[in-house]
Amino acid sequence: MKMKNFLSKSLLVLLVSLIGVKSADLSDCFSSRSTWYEAIQHGNCGYEQLTGKLGPGNLMIAAAATALYNGSFACGECYEIYGPGGTGKVMIVDQCPDPGWCDTPFPHLDLSPTAFNTTIGSTVGVAMTTVKKVSCDVTGNIKAYMKDAATTNTWFEFMVFNHRVGIASISVEDSKGTITSLPRRLYNYWTYNGDAASFPVIAHVYSIYGDQVDIYLSSSKGAQLYEGEGQFADPATTFADDCSAPFPVDTNGYIYDNGLVKPLNYNHPNLGWSDWSNGVTVNWADSSTAGADSTSKVVASGTLAYNTGIQIGTDLPVQWEGKFTALEFYIKADKDFTGLVVEYNGASKSQTPSLTTTWTKYTYDLTKDLDAPASLGKPAALKFRNNGSGSVKVYLDKIRLTPVA
Repeated sequence: MKMKNFLSKSLLVLLVSLIGVKSADLSDCFSSRSTWYEAIQHGNCGYEQLTGKLGPGNLMIAAAATALYNGSFACGECYEIYGPGGTGKVMIVDQCPDPGWCDTPFPHLDLSPTAFNTTIGSTVGVAMTTVKKVSCDVTGNIKAYMKDAATTNTWFEFMVFNHRVGIASISVEDSKGTITSLPRRLYNYWTYNGDAASFPVIAHVYSIYGDQVDIYLSSSKGAQLYEGEGQFADPATTFADDCSAPFPVDTNGYIYDNGLVKPLNYNHPNLGWSDWSNGVTVNWADSSTAGADSTSKVVASGTLAYNTGIQIGTDLPVQWEGKFTALEFYIKADKDFTGLVVEYNGASKSQTPSLTTTWTKYTYDLTKDLDAPASLGKPAALKFRNNGSGSVKVYLDKIRLTPVA
């Protein structure tokens, strides 16, 4: 065993552990999807209690879908998540178990409640996010933990954790100079299974960027904690993306245009506008009448009894200030009618357009005319409500939030 080389190789990475370094961007921004789960302790990566001796020391964690988990090679790596409620950094500590969400090629992250509340900030169960891989804000040196089991010189397993970037491979070199490459298990332990290793041994830990940190393992005794001779350095990458959360609705403001509008080409239940009508069956694809202009193939229609209405909402908050200025729409009815109210749930102002049997366009300022809440969507649904006497059939087309010029 070449102890001199062991120390000199670790000198550079040792300096990294002594200096606070801002996390580095390790990938471009990419679209992701997030759910949340509660059973966050004792995940598949083997860190046991998250605030214990093996854990990251906080609850900002995630379980990675199969495509991201990559046979446990994602364990201990970090991602920055940009969601509709904020931005947060998570460490991968588990494999997402739900085959419905997780066994697909789409990069899905199952978040702890703490991480979900930080980045999504709503009561929904699933949301679209933007994500990039970053280096982890760990402190101190890389560490190893010999498995709490009946380990021997011919069979032992250990986990390596507290690393700034991902691990590519590990080999062990025993006191006779024999080097053995180790496989990584799905549960994030590295396994030696062969001829009796002559202890002490050195675990040569290599990052996905080629850095090496060595960890001196004095024996095969189980449940022992070891500290390495340094920490991985941040790689010299060219990634420096300013990611942003996907806007939950169409950025051009369209709410209804030949159907309720979904942005980003995602047929996703928590993106875009949805039917929140109560007491009314709305035909969102009514082709029985011509639309407001030549681009309309279908319109929305519904027969409204007293105090019922067409309601449109979205599960994710729409912060409209600085993006939109007004609500515009075309409307007509099966008769002249003056009892329709246009309002946002919870707002102090409403409008009463006069309906005729021909299309009329109305535009209402979100602030002056409608006193629209700062966050549209949930629970601030857009309502077209019958406040008059008798029922009326209403037709709607080209509903839109007017973008800032």
